[in-house]
Amino acid sequence: MANLQRGFDFYSWLTFIAMNSPADGEVIGQGPRPGGDARTKWEDLQNYRPLADVMLGDGSKPVWGKRDVPDECKPMDGAGKIIFRLGEEAFNQPFKTGPLIDQDGNYALFDILMNKPMFDYIVDNGLYSKQGQEAFGQTVEFPTGSNPGKDKTTGADLPGRMGAIMVKVSYRILDPLKSANLINQFHTVDALIYFPGGKATKAGPACVEKKLGLIGFHVGHKTAFAPQWVWTSFEHVSNAPTVDDVANGNLLPRYNFFSAACKTNCPAKNDTPPQPWDPDTSLKFKANYRSQVVRDKMIPGFVQQEVTDLNRPFRATLKGTVWANYMLLATQWPSAHESKTDPLGAPAPTYLANTTLETYGQGRVPLASSSCMACHGNATTQHVPATASDFTFILEKAQKAQ
Repeated sequence: MANLQRGFDFYSWLTFIAMNSPADGEVIGQGPRPGGDARTKWEDLQNYRPLADVMLGDGSKPVWGKRDVPDECKPMDGAGKIIFRLGEEAFNQPFKTGPLIDQDGNYALFDILMNKPMFDYIVDNGLYSKQGQEAFGQTVEFPTGSNPGKDKTTGADLPGRMGAIMVKVSYRILDPLKSANLINQFHTVDALIYFPGGKATKAGPACVEKKLGLIGFHVGHKTAFAPQWVWTSFEHVSNAPTVDDVANGNLLPRYNFFSAACKTNCPAKNDTPPQPWDPDTSLKFKANYRSQVVRDKMIPGFVQQEVTDLNRPFRATLKGTVWANYMLLATQWPSAHESKTDPLGAPAPTYLANTTLETYGQGRVPLASSSCMACHGNATTQHVPATASDFTFILEKAQKAQ
């Protein structure tokens, strides 16, 4: 099991390097920005599309490659900027468990993206609208892809095909004054954050410009040998200390979501902020509150040691770049993907949580603590009665076609 875990974790690091390489094809860490940063392959709209560009508000058919800029954002738009639509899932963690507030008092922000094979499956089967899902009478099975090989009949070479990939990322806002000396420690993006107003956000319609720093990077990849998907999770190294770090006083000078200086009247560990949670255009949390996040022990010791040992050489290879500031947490994979009794494929390790994406689901409590496969295994379509959506909640975001 340990050797298999190491193989999947090695795969996760290769995934991280490949997807975060510059969109123009250069080598990771050799971009033109501070710390060798550059726009990544998953930020290129020809490679990946954000959720808001797929599950459109009017339930209409999305078009690959079409960049829709809200009128309020057009005056600030420019090359390399991303459009970040602030629906509830962009500031509230899964199952509406609450927002995450950094040590500058800003909301953390979240986004979901998908590759073209996943996009094409949704479009080809009409799953981008509620009506389309209701009419879809089959089992949802996103493409698994295939390795290069030979045609069994003709012997001709067959190219490899990529399976479905979905990416979930988390960002912190880099305030110009407070974060000026941190710019070379994060992968950054210039974002135009659109507040649609109405039910989605109290403010808006409005658009504000912010520089964002990547703090969490989570990838699900469906393959022929992992129909339950392979789940990769990375974080920025200064997000939060572990419980052992806190107990031993082995703390960094500054964390994104933990204050070592707070001694009295501190928020409870991994507690949710007080309501109301809806942000206004300042993206500042109104109460004098800062999340106090600690990484709980979830992963077995042998897995944790293996990941620690693997992180060291990869981060050393990336030394001097912004990417050296990211670490693999672990990879969750199906240890029995063909099991007839466990549709989850016996996830290994059993639990896995990213402190920025599943802050409030850490622990080792069955059906309550975070597990990529156990959680996503509950995802359904909007068909009546509901049907399984192949380990993704993306289809639940479809709107009724107008």
